Amino acid sequence: MQPTEQTTDHINDNSDVLIQHVVILIAMYDEAKLLIDSLNLTENKAILHPQLPMRCFQNSVGDIQLSVVISGLDERHQVDNIGSEASTLMAYEAITQLNPDLLISAGTAGGFAQKGASIGTIYISEEHFIYHDRHVPIPGFDQSSVGLYPAVRVSRLARHLNMEMGVISTGSSLEKNDKDIKVINQHNAVAKEMEAAGVAWVAMLFNIPMMAIKSITNLIDQDNLSEKEFIYNLAYASQCLHDKLLELLDYLQNKTIKDLA
Repeated sequence: MQPTEQTTDHINDNSDVLIQHVVILIAMYDEAKLLIDSLNLTENKAILHPQLPMRCFQNSVGDIQLSVVISGLDERHQVDNIGSEASTLMAYEAITQLNPDLLISAGTAGGFAQKGASIGTIYISEEHFIYHDRHVPIPGFDQSSVGLYPAVRVSRLARHLNMEMGVISTGSSLEKNDKDIKVINQHNAVAKEMEAAGVAWVAMLFNIPMMAIKSITNLIDQDNLSEKEFIYNLAYASQCLHDKLLELLDYLQNKTIKDLA
C-alpha cells in the first residue's frame, strides 16, 4: 500500500517557506551528545513541560534555529526512555511548544547486510514509516496498525549528501523476530528501530514535514546477538550520525521543503 497523493500534499502545505526552525528528536543521550557538544547547544529547561523527562538543547546554526530534544531518563532504572511511547510524547511536546518547520527523528537502527548495509551506514527515510510488530489481523486495523505514515520527500537532499534512502520500520524490541522480519521485508524496509513511526504519526496529525536519519549499529541478518552488537558499535554509529547531521544542517540553509524533493 502506497501513501495517497492527498496524503503527500497534506504534509507539504508550507513547502515554499524557508526552513528556519529544525527540531531533531533523539532517544538516547549517547546518540545526541556529539551534536550537542560540537554545536554548543545550551539546555533550555523552561520550554518543555516540567513533569516530563524530555530535555531540549538549542542554538543557532547559520540561519537555522536548531532544537535537539532527547527523551531523558527513566529515573527508576537510570536508562534512556527508548521506544515509540516516549517518542510519540516527545514529538507532541516538541511540535506544540517549538512549532518546527521540519522535524527529524535521528538515531541508530538495525540494518540488513543483504540490502547493502554495514555498520555506520546512514539511511534517510523514504515514502512512509511503518510498524513491524503490530500484528492485528482484522480488516482496517491491519493497515492502521502498520501505520504507513508519510515521510517528506527528500530525494534531492539524499543525492547531494550521498545518503541511502529507504523505508524506516519501528517496533518495540531490539531482538530478532521472524514474524517482524516478514513485515519488514513485505514493505522493503531497510532499517529496524524503535522511535520513528511514533514521531511520524504525530507529525502527520499536525501537518509537520518529517524525516528520519538512522545510523546502523547492528546487522539483523547476520549470526550475532543484536544487543551485543548494538552496544559494541554505538559510539561509532553515533559518530557517523553526528557527521551526517552536520552536513544536513549545512545543506538546509536557505532551503524550503520543496527544495529537498
